[in-house]
Amino acid sequence: MTTRGSATTLVTLAGITAIALILSTGAAFVDQPTDPITDDVALQPGDNPYAYLDENGELAIDITEDNPRIEHEGINVDAVAIQDGLFYITYDGNATAEAWIEHEGTGVTFVVDGESVESPERAARLTPENDAVPVGVEIDTRIAEIAPGDRLIDEIAVHARVAEPEEPSGGEDSSDDGDEGDDPSLTTDPIVSVARASPSVREVTLRSVVGGDETAVDLRGLRVGDPAIRLDRLTFVRESPGDVEFAVRGLSDRPAEAPPPPPGVDPLGYYAVEFAEPGQPVAEATAEIVVDRDRLAAAGVAPERVAAYRETETGWERAEMRVVDEGSETVRLRAATEEFSAFAVAAERPALAPTETNLSDEEVAPGEPLTVAVDIENRGPAPARDETIRVETADAEAVASDEAVAVDIGPGATATESVTVRFSEPGEYDLVLAGEAVKTRATGDGPILGSVTVTDQAEGSGDDGTEFDAGDRVGNGDDGAPGSADDGGGSNPELSEFDLSDLAGLAALVGIVLATLFLVRRAPR
Repeated sequence: MTTRGSATTLVTLAGITAIALILSTGAAFVDQPTDPITDDVALQPGDNPYAYLDENGELAIDITEDNPRIEHEGINVDAVAIQDGLFYITYDGNATAEAWIEHEGTGVTFVVDGESVESPERAARLTPENDAVPVGVEIDTRIAEIAPGDRLIDEIAVHARVAEPEEPSGGEDSSDDGDEGDDPSLTTDPIVSVARASPSVREVTLRSVVGGDETAVDLRGLRVGDPAIRLDRLTFVRESPGDVEFAVRGLSDRPAEAPPPPPGVDPLGYYAVEFAEPGQPVAEATAEIVVDRDRLAAAGVAPERVAAYRETETGWERAEMRVVDEGSETVRLRAATEEFSAFAVAAERPALAPTETNLSDEEVAPGEPLTVAVDIENRGPAPARDETIRVETADAEAVASDEAVAVDIGPGATATESVTVRFSEPGEYDLVLAGEAVKTRATGDGPILGSVTVTDQAEGSGDDGTEFDAGDRVGNGDDGAPGSADDGGGSNPELSEFDLSDLAGLAALVGIVLATLFLVRRAPR
């Protein structure tokens, strides 16, 4: 084991404070005096208002309201801030060196090309050709228990040392006896070159790829549209030997020529693998993707419901997915496909859509209940568990009261649900199905569920607006409706409908009948 010495410097941070920060864009090498670490390694501020050389010529980083170079007040509580090229580690030596950063802060990560450089195992490589390495910072105040005005970090220690030479690929027992060609166990690995054009772009060149063997490319955390989603590694099998060149690009938006993803596929980011020469004989393509748990929590998705979808000639095709590692802060997933193209890293969700509807009535009065029976299909890749649905008007304003219904529907399954609604105002209304998991709404061809007319007729009035009389509430002999049991058919006016003249006539009739009976009884036999 070779013993290597290292040099360390302390960089004072005037305080990364939980108040507000506006990030600058871009970074460039700035030719200014440096804060020396050794004769060959130095620190230099980037092209941003946060890093500068103080009166002693030492590098300082100030992201507070006290910094006169910025107009804002640091970083928000419960926020994520990223600054690329905060400062540079420069190198003027002839041998390969490595540098890393240590600190005792919380929620602060120093990165190179989006990868942490906070341990010797993840140190940044310094070479005579790569003599200025930009160091960025990622600040996540969501994971730190802080209040406005708190300091996240006071100082950092930057370590540098000469890199230990890499061991030969054949191992410690390898020897140069001139007979390598006689040993069939020795194989030649391809020459891999990965250029990091930006945090979201890698340009890959492979020379002498062995046909039929698996080839691995370390992308070192290529950003997939979001710093919290990273493409770490690609592996593939080329069916024939040769050279391969391709670029990998992380994207926030869907590629211009790609179709929309299927229902229920909610993209979190995209990446595309573009070969310099199309039609490469590539098979068994695999990608390893790392996602921060905080990003999964923000998206409301479990690790097993994250999937990669590959663009094909017929649309998006789901890759074979599995979770290969779960840490306290990240989840590592592996996506296997037949070849490379454009990919969507997505959360899989239910997507509910109505297929058939039946309304209990086409016309109701204000306040009168209307029952809507609807067949609902889950067109998404994830099951709907206790998902809430409602029936609303297209403008979502006229429903006086509605009933929310919870549904459980598996992918590709259909369920029938009944929802009761009431309307507060008269009018013609188009009905739609609503809910967080409902992805399909009314189209230009008409409403999804149907239409209903809400009349302005007052409850208890007839068709002409007059009050119903007693005869309207019972049947009559003219239409064959049943009458009373006493007369077998005719209408029976109630006693309250007789006036005084009716009573007088009835009394006279009764008197005549009684007189006639008296005369009959008195007549001689």
